[in-house]
Amino acid sequence: MPDAAGPEGTGPRHAAPEDDDGPAPGAAPARTPSRARHRRRPALSGPPGRGTLLALVLAVLVVGAAFVPRLTGDAGGSTTGPSPAAPSSGSTAAAASPAAGATSPADWLAAALPPSTDLAATAGVREELAAEGVPADRLRPAEQSASSGSLLAVVGPAPEGARVVAAFDRPGDGSRMLVVDPAPAEPTAEELDRRRALADALLANPATGEDPAVTAVLRSGDVDARLLSMLAAVAAREGVRIAGFPALPGEEAGDAPARRVLVGAVAGAPVPADAAATASLREWLDAQLPPYRPDDVQVTDAGVLVSFHYASTPDALVSAAAG
Repeated sequence: MPDAAGPEGTGPRHAAPEDDDGPAPGAAPARTPSRARHRRRPALSGPPGRGTLLALVLAVLVVGAAFVPRLTGDAGGSTTGPSPAAPSSGSTAAAASPAAGATSPADWLAAALPPSTDLAATAGVREELAAEGVPADRLRPAEQSASSGSLLAVVGPAPEGARVVAAFDRPGDGSRMLVVDPAPAEPTAEELDRRRALADALLANPATGEDPAVTAVLRSGDVDARLLSMLAAVAAREGVRIAGFPALPGEEAGDAPARRVLVGAVAGAPVPADAAATASLREWLDAQLPPYRPDDVQVTDAGVLVSFHYASTPDALVSAAAG
């Protein structure tokens, strides 16, 4: 039987063989087995999956060189001095308020849809839209809506299964013209989980603020995945105060996922009052790649208004970008 364990740290000792003539010639000296040592792996912190998801978002979004180490400039630099606003695709230097914008079908079309998305309608509705200023090359016959990926303009109730995207009062009889997505794509369960995780991360960040309307929108998860991913990336780096999710005139909140946000502050610096922070935010947004790059950035009196064009499948666009 083996002897009792030797001094601490030496491991168990074994009985000597009966013939104690030493090792055979040429044999390697016997090695005393050592006790195996196991190292406990550090536990992952945070809710399962959330850290991985935020890391994925940060890895996919491009970070402009001007925002290292801080989005609002170098740690030792001033963030209050004047700084020229950086150019941004489709951006407007200043606007009176985030509500200013589309007031007619033509204005809404220019602000809400990419040039590749047209409106399909019956001949009578197309004539009405043309009279409202909608360019003729953005109008298609109603029967082409499915094949062309166009939205559908109708007078009367929306077709079954369609999503109302915008609505406009018609002069005279008080009826309304609806712009609908005839075949909106619903997010998968995994994509909904991603939305909720990103929204929860924003809500858990004190910099986001406690505006009840903003909180309600985030808790609902009804935010365009492109916008939500972009906000989560800014929040994870610096913190972002969300002042609201204003809809375009003609749109009703809740009809489609929110795709516009009013940013009130970044890293505690109010925008647009802090010119350097405002310029840095616009540069960072302009450095992003699709689908995370906003389609419009406006500096308003109330904050920086960031907008994405309407997309029928925003979650699928983000999933494809994430690989």
